[in-house]
Amino acid sequence: MRRPTAAAWLAASALLLGFSPAAQAGSITAESIWDQQNAIERAQQQLPANATVTNTNCTVVNVRTGNYRYICTLEYTTTSSGATPSSGSSAPAP
Repeated sequence: MRRPTAAAWLAASALLLGFSPAAQAGSITAESIWDQQNAIERAQQQLPANATVTNTNCTVVNVRTGNYRYICTLEYTTTSSGATPSSGSSAPAP
């Protein structure tokens, strides 16, 4: 029995990749004046339907003495083709 050549393996891999859904990556950033958890929740509300969060990064900014702004970015991936995050502002609602 013959063993598959490297070219055969590459062709088979390309064929399989062609049938698998394309993975997309992105990030959503939101901020809050309340706390870090609220900033994360605001970002989660903007995620595409089939998103999987892969990383969360938060920064606390001292706006004035005793006044802080919490800014959190969620990185995500999704296998749903055509799904894109909301293009609206990530600024906190009034």
